[in-house]
Amino acid sequence: MKKSVYSVVLSDEVIAKVDRIAYMNNTNRSNMINQILADYVSLTTPEKRISGIFEDLARLLYSGENFSELSPPTPSVMSVRTALSYKYNPTVRYSIELYREPDKEQGVIKVSTRTTNSALLSKMLEFYNLWAQLEYNYGFLGKDSYENGVFKRPIIHRENPLAERNAKKGAVAGELIADYISLFDAALKLYFSDNTDEIQPLYDDYIKNNSEII
Repeated sequence: MKKSVYSVVLSDEVIAKVDRIAYMNNTNRSNMINQILADYVSLTTPEKRISGIFEDLARLLYSGENFSELSPPTPSVMSVRTALSYKYNPTVRYSIELYREPDKEQGVIKVSTRTTNSALLSKMLEFYNLWAQLEYNYGFLGKDSYENGVFKRPIIHRENPLAERNAKKGAVAGELIADYISLFDAALKLYFSDNTDEIQPLYDDYIKNNSEII
């Protein structure tokens, strides 16, 4: 959605209230005015679309005891955390970044843990490699990457040709992302509890039961 610079005259009182609302929404004055006008003319902006996805994610992920908010979402990034059953119960961070103008990729999921423990980092890398190979075997052609302790996995919304006839249909973006993060986290915890043989059946169920995946 293209943006241009316009000159408008507004009262100081209006701007003061807009600035206050912008601060509460972690955005700036221009974006806030743009969103207010877009709402008035019933136009969905990229920011509004992303905000709606994050609201769905929060509703789905925070409804249980597994995930909690790491920090308030920004206009394009939402971060959640969960604990891992390992020495000192390290925190695993999932950052979901969504693109304003998505193309083939709608965004990226970044997975990391704040640690300098070499054994933990090595075990996390082993899992990332296992997971990337598993997804490749099931037809995922996106390019994962790992750098400086962060695993990055692109979000690619697509039809699932391996789904069964009675698989779930019509899931919205927030639901698709929440399902995937829950799946990834469950597999990670199986790996750390030495139940590696249960990971592929878990992923297989995910593939069979969802007509759309990311």
